[in-house]
Amino acid sequence: MQTSVINSLLFDFVARSKVNLNFPPVILQQTPRIRYIDITKEQYSFIFKRTFELTYTSWDLKAFADDIWKEADEDLRNTIKAQWEENKKATGGHEWSPPEWCEIGEQGIKLPPFKWDEERRAVLKAELDAIYAKLYGLTDQELRYILDPQDVYGADFPGETFRVLKDKEIKKYGEYRTKRMVLEAWERTK
Repeated sequence: MQTSVINSLLFDFVARSKVNLNFPPVILQQTPRIRYIDITKEQYSFIFKRTFELTYTSWDLKAFADDIWKEADEDLRNTIKAQWEENKKATGGHEWSPPEWCEIGEQGIKLPPFKWDEERRAVLKAELDAIYAKLYGLTDQELRYILDPQDVYGADFPGETFRVLKDKEIKKYGEYRTKRMVLEAWERTK
């Protein structure tokens, strides 16, 4: 779960406000992170299944998925299966056809990797950013500020947070897609 937190837009924002160029481990230890003991079982499941789908996308990661599977209880295994079925329904999924070099153990996961789909991944990432914003205790305005300070303070506001991401998405999609998707996910979690 910590890796998922560290990859969120919210953590990126906090880290950028603390660090210039160097990010030694002592700084990482001082950054505010969501602790496992501070979230509910439902929140953990919400985070875990999205993070697992975003991670297990290749046969190269089968050993990682096997380790997760071996350590999982029945509820977590059912969560993984349900997420895999959701991915398959949305993307067509992958068939069980491991490459020759892939080790298949008796106790490992019996599901192929999740099928990579850019649109689906964008939704999952936005949902994770929204839940982390909730877990950090942000308000609507604070989240909007983190995503785009000009959205809160107007076009003349000199500060920027994710300018490169915003510019890239406006060029590619005609909009700041991440902002829209995170705010839509935020609304769904209210």
